[in-house]
Amino acid sequence: MAASRGYRAADSRSASERVEWTTSDLVCAYEPLTIGDVLGPTTHWPHVFAVMKALDRFGDDGVRLVVAFD
Repeated sequence: MAASRGYRAADSRSASERVEWTTSDLVCAYEPLTIGDVLGPTTHWPHVFAVMKALDRFGDDGVRLVVAFD
């Protein structure tokens, strides 16, 4: 997919660092993330997981988590 957007694997230095490239008037970037970046204490997810843990008393069939991203 990246190759179809003008990014070549030879342009990357390492999968562990940020890489930017431009295609026409669009600036694209790859930035590696850790699980802490996505689910860590500075996000809203710890609160969601705490609520789900509190609802655990209703059993697996009694609780549903629905998530949407835009």
